[in-house]
Parts: sequence; structure tokens; C-alpha cells
Amino acid sequence: MTVGWFMDDEPSPSFPIYTRGNVGEVFPDPVSPLTADHTWHGAGDVGMRDFMSRFTIDLEEIDDGHKVMFEIFGGYMYLNLSIARLMGARSSGMTPELVDMGFFGSQSSLPAYVPRPNDDDPEIVARVDGLMFSWMTATEFPRLDEHVVEVEALVAARPDLGNASEAGLVARMREMMPVFARVFATHGEVSAAASVTMGAITAMALGLRRPGLDLRIAGGLGGVASVAPSFAMWDLSRLVAGSAELTSAFDAGLDGLPERLTGLDGPATEFLTGLDALLAEHGSRGPNEWELRSPAWGIHPELVLTLIDRMRLSDDDADPRARHEAAGAQAAEALRVLRDMVAGDEAQAGTLEIANTASSVFIPARELAKATIVKVIHEARLAALEFGNRLAADGRLVEARHVFMLRDAELESAMAGDMADGATDREATYLSLFDLSPPYWFAGEVPEADAWQGDEAPIPTRRIVQGMGGSAGTTTGRARVVTDPSDPSGLEPGDILIAPITDPSWTPLFVPAAGVVVDVGGTMSHAVIVCRELGIPCVVSATGATTRIPDGAQVRVNGDTGTVTILGD
Repeated sequence: MTVGWFMDDEPSPSFPIYTRGNVGEVFPDPVSPLTADHTWHGAGDVGMRDFMSRFTIDLEEIDDGHKVMFEIFGGYMYLNLSIARLMGARSSGMTPELVDMGFFGSQSSLPAYVPRPNDDDPEIVARVDGLMFSWMTATEFPRLDEHVVEVEALVAARPDLGNASEAGLVARMREMMPVFARVFATHGEVSAAASVTMGAITAMALGLRRPGLDLRIAGGLGGVASVAPSFAMWDLSRLVAGSAELTSAFDAGLDGLPERLTGLDGPATEFLTGLDALLAEHGSRGPNEWELRSPAWGIHPELVLTLIDRMRLSDDDADPRARHEAAGAQAAEALRVLRDMVAGDEAQAGTLEIANTASSVFIPARELAKATIVKVIHEARLAALEFGNRLAADGRLVEARHVFMLRDAELESAMAGDMADGATDREATYLSLFDLSPPYWFAGEVPEADAWQGDEAPIPTRRIVQGMGGSAGTTTGRARVVTDPSDPSGLEPGDILIAPITDPSWTPLFVPAAGVVVDVGGTMSHAVIVCRELGIPCVVSATGATTRIPDGAQVRVNGDTGTVTILGD
């Protein structure tokens, strides 16, 4: 027996290894049909083909009918690791094993890389090396800035969706697809560039037997888009903490809170004004934000209030700006140490300087590209929601949210009233996919159903959970297992956040936390980048942490070695 969803792909015969690494942080949940068509099938693959054909692969190498990098199995998005490995196989300075480490650390049990005919093609190697050289010597990346301007203009020019025709709403959704493709091609490049440039520093630190220096150097860079909402929420949390009136209102519960604050003067007015500004700037963000069906902060502001409610309990010394500045000072000191260690080697000293500059360009660029893509997705989401509401109002859909169960080619049929039953049936099947625990990787065949059932009850038999160091430092605290960022009620200041996977909607929860441990994640994952910005120790790829670490246990997190030690209950 195998798991299946009607949107599933077949594994590629030529490139058969797939992983949830990295892609799982932006698609932690099953992918709805409309999202699949409006991002990956209709746009994301177009963008990746553009980038990858300029980088590591000739498109004729891709098996017919397959996407170049991202495909769906059991309803979940997977990244093709076989194709990602080509970056290591087809460059002069990397290996496929180094690519594997970015996803699995040193614990990899992957099949050995099998060389391909084009690996030694001089033209391809020269192309790959040339692009990597351009990344290593970069001091800016203006193409991304151009995308930001384009998307901001697109958002500003949003038509009045309430007065748009149904055909106009469908057209608006489809207009987002080529924009997504263009920005996603750039996202693919800056993601690869961030890995390559940071990888050069990591290799140097490991070669000198100073693991952790690279993690510190990458901290406090500034300009990381996914951190910005946390700063805004922190400011609002300080208003609450400093006002008896606002504290009392939050203590009374979050239901109806904005309505209760409306009409009040002083801090309440300032809070609501700040909340409106936050939602205007960051309203496209939210849990599982690359999925059209998911709730965004601008549509569900109660999600933001939940996060502020956790932050308000923190003391002022948890200020994320102060922690960011401290991480920047720590980075400067780590860079000085590494500079001193390679001072007598002209080649290494030169590599360190250009890699440090380039990584400070591309690591923030990766997060900015993702934030820009999310804004494009949100424009499609808003049009889809309006379209779904119209169809549900007169029975052409049973519920408005069933619009996300439609494929792009079915939108006109839904408009004609022919998709109500089919969308309802799909919704039931889709919701059942949430009970699956997608394997972190597989090779060749999609795993049988029992591999998708997850672990049994959390009975820790070992006191150490081994993962990968993501953000340097050591801290001790109470483990708080949180599986849903919209329900973090147990998380208190100083706790260690234990999460299955994180996307930017989790970022505000990092502020009160003393450390972060994530089941799944690579060296360039969202959790790592944000924790480095805030100077918080982080361990990623800690397989089974959310089930092996008892909620409430005392744990020690070592972000240098990637170990989490269970000290006691």
C-alpha cells in the first residue's frame, strides 16, 4: 500500500533522491491543488528551469514530464536532492557530499553519488564555476531590488476585488504566475549563492578545527526581512507591558480585543495604530505562508495578537534589537579571530574577505526574496478568497475555502457551477493528509504507507539528541514543545522552543525563547538565519526532537556542536 493524492508526481528515474529539507520550512503542510498550479506547476518550475539552465543542468537531462527541482508526494512538497547534488559534482571547488551536509549534516545515510555523463563537461563546469565566482566576488545584487520595486507596485495597484468580476478575479490570480516565476528564479540563485559563500567560510573554520566560528560570523548581519515583524511586534509588546490598561485588556483574553480597545485613548490608540501599520507592512505573512489556503496575518490579525501576547511577558532585556546588536559584535569578534588564524596564508585570507562580504549580501537576500514571493502569493490569495466567497454565496461551492481544492484549469468550470461536489470530496481527502508524517528523504520509490505514520509515543531512551549546529552558543532552559505557531500559549520567557519545522510566522516566538531546536532544517534554513540575527543558540535537523524531548524537561542546547542534552524532567 502506498500513500497518494491526485496532485502527486512520480519520482524521476534519472534523479531519484528527494528530501523535505529546506522546502519543508516553507511548505510544512500538504499542498492544495490551487497552490500547486499557481506556484509550482504554473510558475515555480518555470523559474527554476530558468535558473538551473544557467547554472548546473541542461534541460534535456530532465526526464519528460518532471519538474526540475520540486515535486509533490503524498500531498507534500519535496526537493530533488539528486539535482541539488549537481552543484557539488559540476564545480571545481565542491563535492556532492558537501551539498548533502547542508541538508543532513554529518549524519547522512544517503546513497553514494553516482556520477553522470555531463559532470565532466567542460562547458558546464566552466558555467558553474563562473557563476560561483560571480557570487563569491559580489558586493550587491541589484536584480532582487528590482523585483522588490516591481512587487510593491503590484500590491499598490491592487484593484478593488470586491467590485471585480469573477472573470477578473481569475485573471488576477493568473497574473501573479509569471511574476512568481521571475522572482522565484532569483530566489533560487540567491539561495544557492548563500550556501556557496557561507560554505567557503564553514570549510575554512572546520579546516582550522574551529567549528562554530562560521556560525558566529554569520550572525547579526542586518536586513533580514523575516526578522522585521518581530521588531514591530516587540514595540507593541512594550506598549502592553508598560500600560496597566493594555495589560488588563490582554489578561481578559484575546477574543474581541481590538474592539474592546477601540475608542480608548492613550496607549490603546497608539497600540491600534501600530497594529494597523504592522498588518499593512507584513499582512502577507503568516503560518505556512506559501500555501494559498493558509491564514495570513492581514486576514487573521488574531494570530499577531497571540504572538504579541507571548512577547509581552518578557523583560526588556529580551529586546530583539539589542540581541541583534550583540550578535553583530560577536560576529565581528569571530571574524577577527578567523582573520588572525589565516593571516599568514594569502589565499585563505583573500577567500575569507570576499566570502564574508558576499555572504553578507546573499544571506539577507535569500530571506528578502522569500518575503517578496510571499507578497505575490498573497495577491493571488486575496483574489482566490473573494472568488471562493462569491461561489459559496450561491451554492456553486459548498464552502468558500473549497476554492483551494480547484485546479487552475477548473476555475471556469467552478464559475459555471460544475465543481461543488468534486471540491467537497477533495477537501475531505486533503484534510486526511495532515495525519501523515512525510519521510525526510527517500530514494527511487515513494515509501510505503507505514513510513508516513510518524514515531510512537515520546519515550526517550537517550539523553542526547544530535542535530546540526545552526546558531552558535550554549543555553539551558525548560523545553517547550510547540507544534503550531498560532497556539504557543505554553511558551514563556527563557524557555527552549522545540518545533517540528519553522517558517517566518514562527520568528516572533524566537524573541522570548532562550534557544531553538528544530526537527527538520538545513544550514540555510529560516530558523538558522533568524537565530543568528538574534544571537540565539539553535540546533536544526534534530530528528525526532519534538517526540524525544519531553515537554517541560530541562535541556541544554549547544549550537556549536548541534547537541541537545536532556538534563531531567
